[in-house]
Amino acid sequence: MQNKNFFDNLEIFADRLAKITLFVIKIITGILVVTVLVGVFFRYVVRDSLSWTEELARYLMIWAALLAVSVGIKDKEHVGIQLLIKKFPPFLTKIITFLVYILTIVFLGVLTYKGYQVADKAKTQLSLALNISMYWPLMSIPVSGILAIIQQLIQMILIFKPGIEISDILGSTDVEEALKEVKDINIDQETVKDQG
Repeated sequence: MQNKNFFDNLEIFADRLAKITLFVIKIITGILVVTVLVGVFFRYVVRDSLSWTEELARYLMIWAALLAVSVGIKDKEHVGIQLLIKKFPPFLTKIITFLVYILTIVFLGVLTYKGYQVADKAKTQLSLALNISMYWPLMSIPVSGILAIIQQLIQMILIFKPGIEISDILGSTDVEEALKEVKDINIDQETVKDQG
């Protein structure tokens, strides 16, 4: 029972971290949309372009996209080849998935470390239009890397949750969901025919 509480608490933590990350992404995306609209308005209506809107929009888009990586890991939305791995016995599937997660964490660790080094070296470099330190746009790499590592570690630990299904480990694909919906529609139609 104590193990179950540990795994449940870990899932709750992952959910809360993802919700906070999504909240930040929504704020960044909202500012991005307003920035682009202001830029378009000034360029095409006022006929006097603002030099900073394009640069700010670019940096905000990078931040939003990279932060979304950790949410994708938590929701198992990242690209993966599941067709073959689902054919293996559950134990082997868990081992392969565990090894893939370790490789992913190593990659994210290197990305985070090198990303921080690049951001740290760029502290004195200023952006052209905003005139801010390039440290802030480049910090999107290590910050998102740390969040992604945390979510990947959680997913790696959750492989060992008692009673976890392979579909919970790998996630479901859009194709599987579409086939499930088609099957449900067919069952509903057969039920209607039987009743009629």
